[in-house]
Formats: sequence, structure tokens, C-alpha cells
Amino acid sequence: MLFAASLGAQNLRIVNDAELINRFSPAEKPRIINFWATWCKPCMEEMPHFVKADSLYGDKIDFVFVAFDRVRDTARVMQKIKEFRIPGGHLLIKPGDMGKLINDIDSTWGGALPVTWFVSSKIKGSKQDSFEQFTDLKRFIETFLKLKE
Repeated sequence: MLFAASLGAQNLRIVNDAELINRFSPAEKPRIINFWATWCKPCMEEMPHFVKADSLYGDKIDFVFVAFDRVRDTARVMQKIKEFRIPGGHLLIKPGDMGKLINDIDSTWGGALPVTWFVSSKIKGSKQDSFEQFTDLKRFIETFLKLKE
């Protein structure tokens, strides 16, 4: 497991707005896209739930984590990925017009963190708050998996 965590940190990619928006396009497998930041306490509190969810649903869902930290804080982001053993793909956004990016992703999202989307070929849904319990995240995932079928 520690090896996977190290790989995840190495796979931190700095992306532009267009590359990030592309993650919301339908793919072979559904995606969970979680926006978080190292300075966001609720984000850090829900990370263990995503680790557990990956162990249950990783074969059915791709997990993508988008850090809202500054690019100059890349080392801190990588340290948190390792510390929490956050699975999946990891993205950091290049500096730009964050207000426009937030609106392009979802005009109902005000930019508050954490926020999580489920994206599949037929469905896009979000939870614009933290998952306080693992059961909340599990219910979110299973609801969208059932709708997908």
C-alpha cells in the first residue's frame, strides 16, 4: 500500500483549465472527481473515506483528486498525498482565472471545498460538502452506480 501511495504522489500532474475540464467528459469507467486543498480541514477529514472507497470501488470507478493549492505548494500537496495514502490520479491547477474555471465546471458551484462529482457517460452529479462519514460517501457512489446501469 505504501508503494501505491508513493506512486500517487509521483503522478501529481499540473494541468491547465482545458485539461481539467476534459476530466468531466465521459470515459470508459465512471469517475469520482474530488476537489480539495491541504489547508481545508474538512477535505483532510474526508480523505480516509476516499481511501476506503477506492478499496471497494476502484475496479468500477476512477478516482481523481484535484488540489486547489498553489503550484508553489506542490511539495505540501505531495506530502499530504503520501501521508493520507490518497489513491487515484492527482491534479494541481495552473494559475489562472479560478472564477471562470469554477463556473465552467458547474455554474451552481461557488468554489467552496470540498466538492465531489460523479461523472459517467450518462450522469453528472455532485455533493458540494464534505462526506462526514464513510457511509455518506458509499451512499453517494452507490446511488450513482445504480443510476448508471
